[in-house]
Formats: sequence, structure tokens, C-alpha cells
Amino acid sequence: MNIVQYFRDAQGELSRVTWPTREQVFEGTQAVLIFVIGLTLIVFGLDSLFGYLVKLVLP
Repeated sequence: MNIVQYFRDAQGELSRVTWPTREQVFEGTQAVLIFVIGLTLIVFGLDSLFGYLVKLVLP
């Protein structure tokens, strides 16, 4: 297989891809951002809690 045939095949495959709509991309982005913000808050809360507990145990 030569490089020209490779790119022709790749172009053919990409023409068959079902691309998401703008709304689907927006909804997916929102879901990811909400998840990341939520996980960040959980990790921050646990870090603060454990930091506080360590300060109680260690003088």
C-alpha cells in the first residue's frame, strides 16, 4: 500500500463518519464541565478535611 492510497482510503472512511451536531457537542461539553467541577469540589473538600485532621494529630 502506498501513501496516496492510504490517504484516499482515509478520506473515504471519514466521509462515512456520522459527525455529532452542534447541540450534541454543546451538551457533551456541558456534561464534562459539570463533572469536572463537581469532582474538583469533592477533592478540595477531602483535601481540606484530611489537612485539618492531620493538623489535629500532629502538633
